[in-house]
Amino acid sequence: MSIHILKAGHDHLQKVASTRDYVKALSEFVWNSLDADATEVSVSFPRNVLGGIERIEIADNGNGISRERAEHDFENIGDSWKLGQRRTVGRRRAIHGKEGRGRLRFYSIAQSAKWSSVYKEGDAVLSLTIKIDASKLHQSEVSDPVAVAAESITGAIVDLYPLKDSFDWLVGAEARSEFDAIFAPYVLQYPGTRILYDGHEVDPAATIERSEQFPPKPIVCPSGRVIRDLKLEVIEWRAKTASRKIYFGDEQGVVLGSQSANVTAPGFDFSVYAYAPFFQELANANLLEFDGLNDPDFSVVLDHIRSEVGDYFRQREAEKSGELIQDLKDAGLYPYEGDPKDDVERRERQVFDIATHAVSNYSKDFKRADNSLKKITLGLLKEALAHNPESISRILRAVFNLPKNRQDEFSTLLDKTELANIIQASNLIADRVVALKVLSEIVFEPATRKAAKERGELDVLVRDNTWLFGENFHITMSEAGLTRIMNRVAVDLQARRSKGAKARKPDGKTGRIDSFLGRIVPHPFREHREFLLIELKRPSLTVGRKEMDQLEDYVTAMLSQPEFTTTSNSWNFFLITTEYDDAVKPRVTQKGRPVGLFLEGENHKVWIKTWGEIIRDAEARLHFIQDALRIEVKDEEIEQRISALKARYVKGEDGEPSDSAL
Repeated sequence: MSIHILKAGHDHLQKVASTRDYVKALSEFVWNSLDADATEVSVSFPRNVLGGIERIEIADNGNGISRERAEHDFENIGDSWKLGQRRTVGRRRAIHGKEGRGRLRFYSIAQSAKWSSVYKEGDAVLSLTIKIDASKLHQSEVSDPVAVAAESITGAIVDLYPLKDSFDWLVGAEARSEFDAIFAPYVLQYPGTRILYDGHEVDPAATIERSEQFPPKPIVCPSGRVIRDLKLEVIEWRAKTASRKIYFGDEQGVVLGSQSANVTAPGFDFSVYAYAPFFQELANANLLEFDGLNDPDFSVVLDHIRSEVGDYFRQREAEKSGELIQDLKDAGLYPYEGDPKDDVERRERQVFDIATHAVSNYSKDFKRADNSLKKITLGLLKEALAHNPESISRILRAVFNLPKNRQDEFSTLLDKTELANIIQASNLIADRVVALKVLSEIVFEPATRKAAKERGELDVLVRDNTWLFGENFHITMSEAGLTRIMNRVAVDLQARRSKGAKARKPDGKTGRIDSFLGRIVPHPFREHREFLLIELKRPSLTVGRKEMDQLEDYVTAMLSQPEFTTTSNSWNFFLITTEYDDAVKPRVTQKGRPVGLFLEGENHKVWIKTWGEIIRDAEARLHFIQDALRIEVKDEEIEQRISALKARYVKGEDGEPSDSAL
């Protein structure tokens, strides 16, 4: 027996040998077997009497380790016999290891590693053993060679024992699928090679659903380096894999390291393989071990890989969902009709189809439901996607009982594509377009203009669409306190109808009460309040001096209320009409002031605007967005909205006319 000392300190070797990826550590011994021209390699886990893993053995039928090779390689780190070789000696297969580090990976798993080798030297067949202890990585014990029977099969058995921890999980489905993902490409590349893990053979034909190779694209790195030789391949697995990873390899297709894929692909189990000399350089520097590797060039390459793979799976998901969607259409269950009316609806349908496909695959409740229930739930999913995309995950959980990992995938899908923002923006614009068309018909069409009322029709429409007066009023809120004060002012001005009695004007005559609408505008400073107050006139009324005086009286009364006299407030008063007479026009079209500005004080502005001006300004703000999103609102939809508004608001929800001041 001889003792061989590595030309490196134990502390340094400990860092080189340490790893948290135990499957990768075992794979290093398999690669060594394949580099020794083995055609069969087996990783086995002998159990103790209680069924726990007692030791780990890696056996092969390769060339074995000769005395000469042991003396050289086990005395050197970074100077393996493989360093100058690209192919194995006998079968001319791609070589994995080059620096002799792989044999030390046992350090994180076992207290010692023992190699039992049978090899040929001339006409003789010899055997020897090599042992390394985890506490003395720099030292290896190599036995003297012993002659064995000439018919003995060459190869090596590595025995890892005793184990440092309980590694029972290494025989589970997760570890096995990880092992299969590492070696399936190799078995595909070199048919006839058998690799077994805990008795299960790596069989690409049985485990691979589909594979796809990507055309190479140049990648420009921050350093100025251009990578043109990246080979990228995706393998989709039939069986469920525990994790999705990107495996990095050299140009020969040998896996050197891996990282999480971080690619959104609902319903797919896959591995990504990226091969390039660039990854060999990183492996030589021992950098592929680090999940958080922040090398700028590597980061750009990794982003490119994830982008390409993400695009691929979006296309694959659309393909897989196509057949299911057609079945739903044939059964009358698909909630969309005809072709998408614009790009927004097309994107919306894509996500709906993906979600529906996942629901069909993973929700037992949905599969068991009858067609009527399926139609209702799919309709709910469509409405949620169109109006509140963020709720998709909750619906998939509550209605379809979809697994959490699948819910998270759809949340990520929406985040990464910004589809939620696109859909919300498009629906906001579509709603505004409809509101403007409804408003235009009410105030301009002769048939509706004469009958339209400011109370119960216009006030409801305006209350829900205060953006008409400017984007700063897009979000406004009602407040009971403001309403009470407005009512009190109306009483003081004898402009509010008392219950059971007719309202009387200052001259004692009865008259119809004007409709006032008050809203609170959110403000970043809590001590400051901003108000929006609107007085609506029925479309058939022409505003003159009388209405102008009434408005000024109302503004003065509101500003003088004790609740507001010593507080920080700003006021925005609007009187809206269809037209005003010649007495009003000079007051609201003064030079140097915006058209419509009637009064302006330190903390308030008073506007008299026509519906034509309001609608024209709003249409101008919407026009460029509407063109960009290509939103078209059909005449039928407008008619339906007008009918819905009249049915709900012209008569109150209790069947009686609504006359509340808002």
